[in-house]
Amino acid sequence: MPIQHISHGATHGYQVRVGPRHATVTRFFAVRKYGGARKALARARAAEVELQKSAASISPREGPRLVAQANNTSGLIGIRPRYVQFSEHPYLYFVASWSVNGKPRSTSFSAERHGKLVALQMAMQRREKGTGMKYEMTARQALNRMKHLLSAR
Repeated sequence: MPIQHISHGATHGYQVRVGPRHATVTRFFAVRKYGGARKALARARAAEVELQKSAASISPREGPRLVAQANNTSGLIGIRPRYVQFSEHPYLYFVASWSVNGKPRSTSFSAERHGKLVALQMAMQRREKGTGMKYEMTARQALNRMKHLLSAR
């Protein structure tokens, strides 16, 4: 919804937001400045068409993520530890996530059942199978990297 009606205090008008994922270009059309609500809305609609021509197009991401996000604390792309609480006892799982044709997929492996190292290795193998991308480190190296996350519980 690129055009939004704004009515806050003495401010009345229409906000146009255009751009991929987050609005990269915005413009505000005040009701008072453009001579009424209909005229301001008409100007906003005309500006929307012009701004969409000049805004960057949305290009879908292709392939698996190659760079870690800023909030990635595990050190591995697509793998994270997760604690699940069952009857007052936390159980550790390693969650592997990827996408197939834009649809998110994930699976988890229990450290209680398989052991930390094997569960992490299984998660890494499953994500490698889902994405076709090989990790540059072994499961032991990855486990050492995320020790700070595992000792917290």
